[in-house]
Amino acid sequence: MNFSATFRSEAEEKFKVVGTYKTFIKVQDLSFKMVKTVSIKDAYKHWASRYEEDLPYLFESESEKIIPLLGNVKGKTVLDLGCGTGRYSIALAKKGAIVTAVDFSKEMLAVAKKNAKKANVKINFKQFDLKKGFPKGDFDVILSMLVFGHFKNIEPILKKIAKALKVKGICIISTFHPQKQGGKFALVQSLRLDARKYTQTKKQYLDAIKKAGLLLEKTLEIKFSKKVVLKAKKDGVNLEPYSHKPFLMAFKIRKK
Repeated sequence: MNFSATFRSEAEEKFKVVGTYKTFIKVQDLSFKMVKTVSIKDAYKHWASRYEEDLPYLFESESEKIIPLLGNVKGKTVLDLGCGTGRYSIALAKKGAIVTAVDFSKEMLAVAKKNAKKANVKINFKQFDLKKGFPKGDFDVILSMLVFGHFKNIEPILKKIAKALKVKGICIISTFHPQKQGGKFALVQSLRLDARKYTQTKKQYLDAIKKAGLLLEKTLEIKFSKKVVLKAKKDGVNLEPYSHKPFLMAFKIRKK
């Protein structure tokens, strides 16, 4: 048996599932050895052009739970921290929100701007590194989707969020579930690239939220929805084995 050839074959097949069928599958130890570790900046630079294509089922399952938490956003000021390719910024701008969207990746922002233009919505996009500061302004709503996993200590950014929120303003955060982080998976699986990720437990989030002087209103553990599992099945993707455990945590918090 040619172990080397078998290794490549099995690993490449796992990545084929991710890249071709555009879904989020946990990388097993075998294929993880083939992943190259790069800086977060480089990871998103290479990922920008295919970001939305790689994770449609994850994004749809997430947004099904997140959007209803926001309620009526018409006329409200919204800050999208780590907006990526603009999936939430654009959705909320369409609903009449006044959106400021920031991301440290110019490549992700370039895609977001194209998407916003195509959607015919006005959004104030800014390149901004949250590790070096925080956008100025007072906001009714602050979103930060799948960003906190890049921070070793989440308490400082939560305190900055608390200052930027208007009284009774809300913040929604999503992050990968700790049990998902427990396995090895590449940040950019379709390109076999990984970057530094940090894992915080639910308790660590709750403690940090409290220390920031914010009020927790709701905690969600997000799984692939039945609707998404059926949709994926029609696309030839079997998400059923991955649909029984949550892959994301989300928190709705409010400024007192």
